[in-house]
Amino acid sequence: MIECNCKAFARKGSSLTHKHNQDAYINALRAHGLRLTPQRTLILQVLREAGEHLDAEGIWQFARRQDQNINLATIYRSLNVLSQIGLIQHSFLGEGQKRSYYELVDKPAHYHFACLRCGKVQELLSEPMIQAQAELERRYQVRIFNAHIKFEGLCQECLAAEANAER
Repeated sequence: MIECNCKAFARKGSSLTHKHNQDAYINALRAHGLRLTPQRTLILQVLREAGEHLDAEGIWQFARRQDQNINLATIYRSLNVLSQIGLIQHSFLGEGQKRSYYELVDKPAHYHFACLRCGKVQELLSEPMIQAQAELERRYQVRIFNAHIKFEGLCQECLAAEANAER
């Protein structure tokens, strides 16, 4: 088991190229005595390109489109390693969720909104929240690498459905 909480890879608002990302992944893994295997590469690619929040089974479904032989156990093992060395993070995004959703840590700072009715998750970008984080760092003389803030309520579609049902 790898015991590391380093966040050296995390970068606010990173706009790294694919080649630079791959080099950063290789360096992060090597720093922990690991290799960038084809399976790990595929998982990182899926997370970068999916455009939605995925749990392990969702990652497996996307990965199987490229590699029919990849199995769910490999996905779980790889997610565990990638999470422990700080390349990805996982969150529980819905009320009472038991499933982890995974994303790369080099994404721009963002927050999540989870619909309590349909379960849809949206990423929220907020300049005031980014400013608040900077203010907390300044005030308490700390460095924040990750903030897990989740808002819950009803999404636009569920609000519209509720309004229509009340008519």
